[in-house]
Amino acid sequence: MEIDTIVFLTSSHSAYDDRIFYHQAKSLAKIFKVVIISTIGNIKTEVGNISILSDDSDASDKKKKIEFFRQSLRQFNPKTIICSEPLSLYAAHRYKKAFQKKVKIIYDVTEWYPSKKNLEGLPVHKKILTFFRLLLFNLYTSSLCDGFIFGEYYKSLPFRILFPYKKWEIVSYFPDLSYINYRKSNLNPGQICLGYTGKISVEKGIKNFFDVANTLKSKNPDIDVKLKIIGWCLSADDKSTFERLCRESINVSVELLGRQDFENFSDKLLDIDILFDLRKLDFENNHCLAIKVFYYAACGKPVIYSNIKAIKREIDVTKFGYFVNPVDSEIISCHIVNYIQNPDLYRMHCGAARKLAEINYNWGIIESRFTDFITKFQN
Repeated sequence: MEIDTIVFLTSSHSAYDDRIFYHQAKSLAKIFKVVIISTIGNIKTEVGNISILSDDSDASDKKKKIEFFRQSLRQFNPKTIICSEPLSLYAAHRYKKAFQKKVKIIYDVTEWYPSKKNLEGLPVHKKILTFFRLLLFNLYTSSLCDGFIFGEYYKSLPFRILFPYKKWEIVSYFPDLSYINYRKSNLNPGQICLGYTGKISVEKGIKNFFDVANTLKSKNPDIDVKLKIIGWCLSADDKSTFERLCRESINVSVELLGRQDFENFSDKLLDIDILFDLRKLDFENNHCLAIKVFYYAACGKPVIYSNIKAIKREIDVTKFGYFVNPVDSEIISCHIVNYIQNPDLYRMHCGAARKLAEINYNWGIIESRFTDFITKFQN
């Protein structure tokens, strides 16, 4: 009996993206033949029973990207295509119209589109025009798909309202615990290691993070404060700002690690005592379910997070940390001191974080819901 082929199509994610490769593709590969086609990187290989084809030679040319997708899809003749962006949706529809009218197309919605990053650097009038142009393209391509997967509740609402007749499922960003290197944490007397991961920018909270560290040190000079940053700058301005923050924080030690492979990520968190996400509380951030909170919980680490609406709806951070105003460094530093002065509270939050991950927030809980949803489209 021939095994059906499912293709992941993405124009903005690596073939080894944690959601696509390590979770969704690996789960589907237990049942189907799985292929990942991406325009990020340049790879042609097989990993286990997952085929990977990526080509970034025409990364700046949308028409050539679409043609690469169409020709690659012809090579694999999938029964279902899971797309991550409007551009890949459009390419999948072009393939369906020309070559395989019975193929099913699913849109995995994990990002706002258009988002702030699509409008960065544009003058106001161009921002408005670009926003509506990209919005209309997103709505048009969404109308062409057969179903939706949503990473979170708030990003699902526009599509569920506009396309109520389409099948959908919410598949969140819960980690597979087999990829998490977990060990119990304890504070070392007289020192604290604070952690930040991801894109390094003011918008993502890097300045707020440094402000907290400097406030903590100035109020508690006897505490050895270390910052461990696992991230990367996307622009020259971000890099300049980060370097300035490092220079100005003369009483705080800073360790910078670059982008890490997914399988090594949790290893780099082992010596961090508290993990932070102090991003700005604007509309987009307030309605984005930050994936990192589930990974931090799985690592058994207390967290201090901006008071983000989307996170509050999904997980009770107060069981293993604090929701805060991201610019209130005085209050945030008090929370850190509270952990230092109350090691039992710290250990309780560490244990609560890991327990929540084991019971409620891991991939094993939602894996079958995801594979069952995809299987429905094979009939």
